[in-house]
Amino acid sequence: MQTSELIFEIEKAISYQKEKLLLIGQKKVQPFTEEELNQPFDWPALAKDEEFLYEEGVYHGQLGMLSLVRSLLKEAPVG
Repeated sequence: MQTSELIFEIEKAISYQKEKLLLIGQKKVQPFTEEELNQPFDWPALAKDEEFLYEEGVYHGQLGMLSLVRSLLKEAPVG
């Protein structure tokens, strides 16, 4: 797998997870937009919701993985 393919697949997984998280948030509170993903705990119902908290953890883990992969690729010797 090429580096660009790896990054693309990770970004695709992150996008899917973000949509999933957004849909869960919208089922729990209204209105819940993409902007609210930055501050979900402004909604007390979400701060205690196990499903939302789990999926948010997955989302942030994926973001961390992408950051790690990009960092490792910068450090990798060329050639």
